[in-house]
Amino acid sequence: MNEPLTPRMKQEEPSTELVSSVFVYGTLKSGGPVRGLDSFPVEHRELQGKAKTAYPDYHMHDLGAFPAVSRGEHYIQGEVWKVSKWVEGRIDEIEGYSGEDSQNMYNKQTIQTTLGPAKIYTMDIESAESWAHEPVNAIKDGDTFIWNL
Repeated sequence: MNEPLTPRMKQEEPSTELVSSVFVYGTLKSGGPVRGLDSFPVEHRELQGKAKTAYPDYHMHDLGAFPAVSRGEHYIQGEVWKVSKWVEGRIDEIEGYSGEDSQNMYNKQTIQTTLGPAKIYTMDIESAESWAHEPVNAIKDGDTFIWNL
């Protein structure tokens, strides 16, 4: 995701202020070969650390190349990142999120993690189940799901 800034972006100089905490659990985690957040410009993101959802309210679905999280009865392990508005906008694009009143692939909400509140991208359970594959990368470790990169 080391895309060069467009002339418009260079002109506007996107703010590097880290304003949002985001909980990522799949291909956006560190080391994600296609689009891990560690591949974004360093001044626009900062890893806060590994974390889990604070409550066992989720389920991870293996959609093949990437996961989806929906309501369930498990914890999810991931990472919390502090990101700029620019990076959050890129994540919205990756996750197919256009806003609360739009038809989205993933929805965005704030949850509690072991590192405090953070935004998470979730999918409604019906969509996730209809696209789910046999679990290969969604690994269940006790009461916690972990996405294996």
